[in-house]
Amino acid sequence: MLKAYGIYKKCIVAMCKGIDVAAIMLTLSMVGVVFYQVIMRQIFQMPPIWGEEISVTFMVWFVFLGIVLGIEEDLHIGITMFVSKLPPKARFVAEVFVNALILLLAILLIVFGSILASRMFGFGTALPATGLPVAIRDVIVPIAGALMALVILGKIAEQIINRNEVPE
Repeated sequence: MLKAYGIYKKCIVAMCKGIDVAAIMLTLSMVGVVFYQVIMRQIFQMPPIWGEEISVTFMVWFVFLGIVLGIEEDLHIGITMFVSKLPPKARFVAEVFVNALILLLAILLIVFGSILASRMFGFGTALPATGLPVAIRDVIVPIAGALMALVILGKIAEQIINRNEVPE
């Protein structure tokens, strides 16, 4: 079981490195589009009509991928001041409970994000300036939910594997 977990953890780390690169590329692309948009507006008085749509889409994707990275690196909000004062077993239970809540959030993102994206594809709505489907912006929601679920399941497995190290 520990060998399977080790392989799983390596896959999660590799996946998060890929997400990190994608997030950096999205951020740089967003900055580039906004820079181009400002230059075209301020200097040439001809702002591109597609600039805002593309930069917002990049930002939405960046934010949802950033959530996955934040969960992997434990950057989410936690009340460590209270949890650190709990006895070890209660701390273990609290940490498992928090991770279970994050897993529930991931499942909700998968379910309702899939509904949202499929409806947007079904309606055939398009972004006005680019003509791209609106769902291109929304499809990241269930993808991020699935990635969050993978990461948090690994964290829960790690807690269960290491539970014998919790002092009495």
